[in-house]
Amino acid sequence: MSASARVSFAIAGCALAASLATTGCTSVSGHVIYAPPESLRSIYVVRRGWHTGVAVPTIDWPNRDWSLLREFPEADYLEFGWGDERYYQAEQGSFWLALRAALWPTASVVHVIGLREPLLDNVHAADIVEVRIPVDRLQTLAIAIEREFAGDEPNPTGATLRSAPDPNRFFKGRQRFFFPRMCNWWTATRLHDAGCHITPATVIFAARVIDEARECRAAATPSR
Repeated sequence: MSASARVSFAIAGCALAASLATTGCTSVSGHVIYAPPESLRSIYVVRRGWHTGVAVPTIDWPNRDWSLLREFPEADYLEFGWGDERYYQAEQGSFWLALRAALWPTASVVHVIGLREPLLDNVHAADIVEVRIPVDRLQTLAIAIEREFAGDEPNPTGATLRSAPDPNRFFKGRQRFFFPRMCNWWTATRLHDAGCHITPATVIFAARVIDEARECRAAATPSR
């Protein structure tokens, strides 16, 4: 995404955030329910510019028959992001595309990146936070992600994002995109599915998602 596009999106987001700030809403940061270490699995919250997503090791994906696993046969991790269909797939966004996406309910897409390298060493990401969650919460998270895809099976749009690692593909999303239900809200909702105590409706910016993930990780780590 170009610098001008990032600035445009930030301007739109800041204007909308100002209206939200007047409501006095706050999030409730907390913990994942403790489970024995041997029953925990890792997920990763990833920040790429203004977008965030959540990545899961393919070996841990509960539904081994899910067709998307066959779309990325060489991937060790699948990273999922979500956003407005037109803005997210545009290599260079604009202020008006960002404003349209925020103010009017629009179609959505799920962006999937297949990663092979060790995720914590992924130099393409600005931030990566590992969060350990119980197996039952991973099951809840995986089911929620699968339900985000439109149709009975993931339906690719044919587009890719050149600025993201390969292979990556867009798929038609089930939900509509509108303020405050935007890309970072979506990732915050996935953290909530994973057991983190977070109020997704109050989350707008990527840095906030990363902060919440770090708090969730810290709270879920038993003190010694």
